[in-house]
Amino acid sequence: MALELPNPGDLLSVDIELPANHAFGRRCMHCQAVVARVSAGDKGEPLVAMQVNQMQFRSYTNGRFSTKATQNNEARCSVM
Repeated sequence: MALELPNPGDLLSVDIELPANHAFGRRCMHCQAVVARVSAGDKGEPLVAMQVNQMQFRSYTNGRFSTKATQNNEARCSVM
């Protein structure tokens, strides 16, 4: 399966699922980042280094992140 990887300088939006907390419920950490470097790992897997510019905690409901629409030129990924 061919993957289209981001290039250095591309915007990247990353959502990281956080463990459930009785006080806050299900949340995720949403990061706006710029790709700094793309390389291959030991087994050929892609590695992406990012510079995080903004971070925000958001609600996570029914397996989906509550987010605003992203811009057309922005890549999107989820880390779980």
